[in-house]
Amino acid sequence: MATIKYRATACRYLLVALLLAGVAMPLLVVSAYAQGSYFDPSLGVGDSIIRSEVFVGDKQGRATATEGLFTKQLSSWLSGDGEVLKGEVVHVARGCNADTYLANPAGKIALIERGFCTFVEKISKAHNNGAIGAIVYNNNRPNPADNDVLIRMGPANPGQVPIPGFFVGRTNGLILAATPVTVKIQAASFRALKDGVTALLGSGILNTQQAGSLKDKISAASDAADDRDFATALSLLSQFQAEILSLRNAGVLPPSDWQGLSDAASIIAQRLQPPFTP
Repeated sequence: MATIKYRATACRYLLVALLLAGVAMPLLVVSAYAQGSYFDPSLGVGDSIIRSEVFVGDKQGRATATEGLFTKQLSSWLSGDGEVLKGEVVHVARGCNADTYLANPAGKIALIERGFCTFVEKISKAHNNGAIGAIVYNNNRPNPADNDVLIRMGPANPGQVPIPGFFVGRTNGLILAATPVTVKIQAASFRALKDGVTALLGSGILNTQQAGSLKDKISAASDAADDRDFATALSLLSQFQAEILSLRNAGVLPPSDWQGLSDAASIIAQRLQPPFTP
C-alpha cells in the first residue's frame, strides 16, 4: 500500500475543554502542530479544519487526521458546506474483503483498523457497503512509538474511491472505537482560511484592516479557483502567505496561528494543482 509518512505526534484525547489542534501538512513537508484561537470549534459547523481533523465527542476533544490521496477529496477550493462530512462512526474492524464486519456502516462513517490488505481495498469495501466515509486508524507497529505516526494513504489518484477517507493514529482510533460518537470532518478550504482570520479578528489578534486585507485575498483566490483560473488562485495564496509571514515577523500573529494559516494555505494550494485538478 502506498503511503507517505510524517513525524510522530503525541496526540492525546482530553475529556475537558482543552483541545488537541492539528494543522495542514503539505504532502511532502513536515510542519509543526499548532494550537490557538484559530482552532476554536465554536466557530461553527465542523470548525475551520486544517488538513482534516476528526472531532471526538463533538467538542469534547479532537484528533488530527490526514486525508487519503485516492478518496473523494474534501480538501480543495470548495465553498459552502461541500467540504464538511458529518456522521456516526461505527467500528467495522480490519475491513478487508475477506473479513466480516463487526457493524453495518451503511449511512455512517466506517472506522477501520490498518493492516493485512491495502487502503484502497478497505475503503472500497466500506463504500460498497454504503458508508459515507471512512477513518482508518493505525495498527500496532513493530516500534510502538510509531503507533501514532500519521501517514498519507495512497496511491495518489483522487476520486478512485468516491467517499472521503482519513487516517488517524492508533490512540485516537481506539478512542473512536470505544465511544459511540458522531464526528464532524472539515477539510482545508478557502472558507476554513476565512473562518480562521475571522476568529483572529474576534480575539483581537488582528485589527479590522489586517483581517480585511487577508479576507480580500482569500475571496479573490476562491473566485479565481471557482473560475478554474488556478494560476491566479495560487498567486493570491502566495501573497496571503507572504502577508501573514510579515504579520508574524512583526509580532502581530503568534507563531502557532501563523503556522496554522500558512499550512492551511499550503494544502489548498496543492489541491489547486494536478492530480487534484483537471
